[in-house]
Amino acid sequence: MKRYALLLLAAVLLTAQCESALASVPYRTFTLGVDGDLVETQAAYEPRRTMTRFGEETLKNPQDMRLGPDGNLYIADDGNSRILVVTQSGEYVKEIGSKKTLKSAKGVFVDDDLNVFVADEKGRAVVMFDKDGKEVRSYTKPTDTPLFGESAAFKPNKLVLDKRGNLYIASVGNTNGIVQMSPVGSGEFLGYYGANQSRVNWITAIRQKILSEDQLKMQADIVPTSVKNLTIDEKGMVYTVSEAENAALRRLNVAGRNTLTPDYNTERTAAVAVNSFGSIFTANKDGSIMEYTSEGSTLFLFGATDTGDQRVGTFKSVTGLVVTDEYNIFVLDEILNSVQVLSATEFTDLVHSAFTLFQDGKYAESKVPWTEVLRMNSLFTYASTGLGEALYREGNFDQALSSFRNGGNRKGYSDAFWELRSDWLHKNLGVILIAVVALVVVWKLIGLADKKLHFLAPLRTAGGKIGGVPILRQMGWCFTMSRNPFDCCYGIKKEKRSSVLAAVLIVVLLFILQVANKYFSGFLFKSVREGEFELLRDAALTFGAFLMLTICCYLVCTIKEGEATFKDIFIGAAAALTPMIIALPIRLILSNVLTFNEEFFLTLLDVVAYGFTGVLIVLALMYLNDYSFKKTLGIIVITLFTVLVAVALLFVVYVLIGQLVDFVSSIYGEVVYRFVRKV
Repeated sequence: MKRYALLLLAAVLLTAQCESALASVPYRTFTLGVDGDLVETQAAYEPRRTMTRFGEETLKNPQDMRLGPDGNLYIADDGNSRILVVTQSGEYVKEIGSKKTLKSAKGVFVDDDLNVFVADEKGRAVVMFDKDGKEVRSYTKPTDTPLFGESAAFKPNKLVLDKRGNLYIASVGNTNGIVQMSPVGSGEFLGYYGANQSRVNWITAIRQKILSEDQLKMQADIVPTSVKNLTIDEKGMVYTVSEAENAALRRLNVAGRNTLTPDYNTERTAAVAVNSFGSIFTANKDGSIMEYTSEGSTLFLFGATDTGDQRVGTFKSVTGLVVTDEYNIFVLDEILNSVQVLSATEFTDLVHSAFTLFQDGKYAESKVPWTEVLRMNSLFTYASTGLGEALYREGNFDQALSSFRNGGNRKGYSDAFWELRSDWLHKNLGVILIAVVALVVVWKLIGLADKKLHFLAPLRTAGGKIGGVPILRQMGWCFTMSRNPFDCCYGIKKEKRSSVLAAVLIVVLLFILQVANKYFSGFLFKSVREGEFELLRDAALTFGAFLMLTICCYLVCTIKEGEATFKDIFIGAAAALTPMIIALPIRLILSNVLTFNEEFFLTLLDVVAYGFTGVLIVLALMYLNDYSFKKTLGIIVITLFTVLVAVALLFVVYVLIGQLVDFVSSIYGEVVYRFVRKV
C-alpha cells in the first residue's frame, strides 16, 4: 500500500512538472517542413521575464529599441518623448532627450561612439545626442536639392547608420525608398535607397496606362509600401521589413538591391533584428516571431497574441526587437508598455551550435549536433540539410543523398546524386561498353544465323498473330500519325482503319503515363508531395479536357462545313496524342537518372513532344475536314473560345446547383425546426 502511495505521489509531481513546463510556453513553435508547410516542433525560445518598471521609470507607447555597443538597451519611449537607457536585466541607467528637445521618439540608433540618433516624426527631423545626452545637431528635410521631391514626406520613423556615418531613414508615407543622408553638415541628401516594388499584374498595368498620377496614388496595390522598420549588420547590409508580404523581409547591398529571398514570409512584419552570427529575426505586429538563417531559411516561427490574460510570452503590439549573440530576445510592446525577454532552449542551442560549427568549416564536428537534433525531432528539415551538407563535404555522398531527401533540399540532392552517378560511371563504364558491344555482336550473329537456319520463324509468326489482333492493329494505325499524318487521316476517314475503342485506349494509355510521370518521377523533378495522390482529379482533367475539346471542335467544324464526323475527329485527336505517349516513358526514365545540370534535356523533350502534338492536331483537322491551313487555325481559335464559354457555363451551373442545394437544405431545416417546436 505504501509503495502504491509513493507511485501515485510521483505521478502527481511529474504531472505538475509537465503542466508547469507547458504553462511556461504559451505558444506553439513551428519550423518549415519538406513541402514548405509549417510543422510543429519543440519550443525554440522560452519566455523568462517581463520588464515594465526600470527603477522608478515606466514606458509609455514605446516605438523602437536598440542594443548599444555598451550592452545596454536604448528604448524610444515615444509617450515620454525620450530615449530610456536600461541594462539587459532592467536596471535604469539614464534617459536622453525630453519634451523640450524632442516632439516624439519613433526610432533610435546608437553608433560605436555611443552617439544616439533619434527619429522625431512630429518634429520632422533626426536629432543627434552625444554619449552624455547633449544635443549635437539635427537633420531636417533636404531643401537644397530637387531630387528629394517637393511633395515627398520627411517624417523620420526608424533609422540606422553605417560605418561611414551615413544615415538610412525610413520616412512615414514616403514610398520612394529609404532616405539616405550624409553626416556632413546638416545632412546632404544622397538619394533614395532600396525602394519596395509594387505588385504589377496585367490589370494594374492597364490602369497605369489610363489613370492619371493623382488617380494612381489612390490605388493601394499600385503604390509600393513604405519601409516599416530596418536594421544593419556588421558588414553594412541593411535589412528592411514592410507590412506587405512581397517585401516582408529584404537584405539590401550597397547598391540598394535585395540579396535575400526568404523561403517563408508573413504579413504585417513590424520589426527586424540581426546578431553578429548573421541570424535574422523578424516580429509581426501580433507577436509572431520568426528566425531565419543568413541564407533566408526558416528555422522557427513562434509567439502568440495576448488575449487578455497577460501571460509572459504573449504580445499585444510589437514595435521593437533586439537579439543578442547569446540568443536572448528582447521584445518591445507599445500597448503593454513592456519589454519581454525570451531565451533559447536546449534544443535551439543545439541547432545554433551545429550551424556555427558548419559555418566555421568544421563539418565533421557539426555532424554530432545535427544528428542529435534529428534524434530529438526527425521532422526538423534544416537539420537534415545541415547533416547532408556535412556528409557531402566529407565525400559521403550516399548518406548525404538520403539526408538531403529527408530535408527536401533538391539542390543538395542533385549535387550528391551527380557525384554518386559520376563514381558509378567511372567504375562501370568499361563494363557497360563491353556489354553494349557484346549485345550488338550477338544481335548480328543471331541475324546471320536466322537467315540460314530460320530458327526465329516461330517468334515472327507469333508476333504476326499478336499484331493481327484487331484492337492492337487499330491502335497501331493511330501511331502512324507521327510518320505520315495524311495516310493516317485517310485511313481513319475513308478506310476505317481505326475505331473509337482504339482511340479511347490511347487516351487511357496517355493518362496512365501522365500519372506515372506525375507520381513516380525522380525526386528532383517531381511536382507533387510524397505519398500524395489525386487520381480522380487527374482523370477528370485528362478525360474531361479531351472530351470537351473534341465535342467543341466537332460543333465548330459542323458549322464551318467540315467533312469529318464526330468519330473521325475523336479518333484523329487521339492519334495526334501519340508523340506524347512515345515521349512520356522516356521522360520518366530520364527524370530518375538526370540532375539539375541536365534539366535542359527534359525541357527539350517536353517542347518537342508538345510541339509535335500541336502540329499533328492542326494537320489532322486540316486533312479530316479538307480545310486550308489558314482556315484550320481559325477553327482552332474558335474551338478554344467555345471551350472557355462552355467551362464558364458549367461553372455557373455548378454555382447555381450549390445555391439551390443550400436553399433546399435551409428550408428543410426550418421545416424540421418548426415541426419539432410544435411537437
